[in-house]
Amino acid sequence: MPQVPAQDYVEIQNLYALYNLCSDAGDAEGYAACFTEDGVLVLATIGLTVTGRESFEEFKRRDKAGRPHIYRRHWNGSIHLEQVDATTVRGRCYLLAFNGTPAELPAIADCGVYEDTIVKENGAWKFARRHLEMDATTFKSPVAKG
Repeated sequence: MPQVPAQDYVEIQNLYALYNLCSDAGDAEGYAACFTEDGVLVLATIGLTVTGRESFEEFKRRDKAGRPHIYRRHWNGSIHLEQVDATTVRGRCYLLAFNGTPAELPAIADCGVYEDTIVKENGAWKFARRHLEMDATTFKSPVAKG
């Protein structure tokens, strides 16, 4: 399988980091900007699919509103990238997510595996599709299916 060029690899690593940072901060616009205009997030374990930038923004706003007294931290490990073609990369990584009360150490809230399709759109790498299978989760959907 072809290797992902070093510059693309670094840019995609930054995409993974930006996604986590925006998600944890509740930055709805930043979170949505990590996806293509018609991007899809499938949270398979809880039966939720989010599609399109506006839906991502609403999803993240409701998520943040549902956790006013806790902080969240996401950690991705073992990120593996495979070049599909010049503008498409397949990614896979482990997820650990933590919830905590300020001034206290967090507890593991979620554990799972992301399977990603990442595309270069207008010169920037974006998630076209993220599929998350949780091994275990405390997450409750802030939005209905849609």
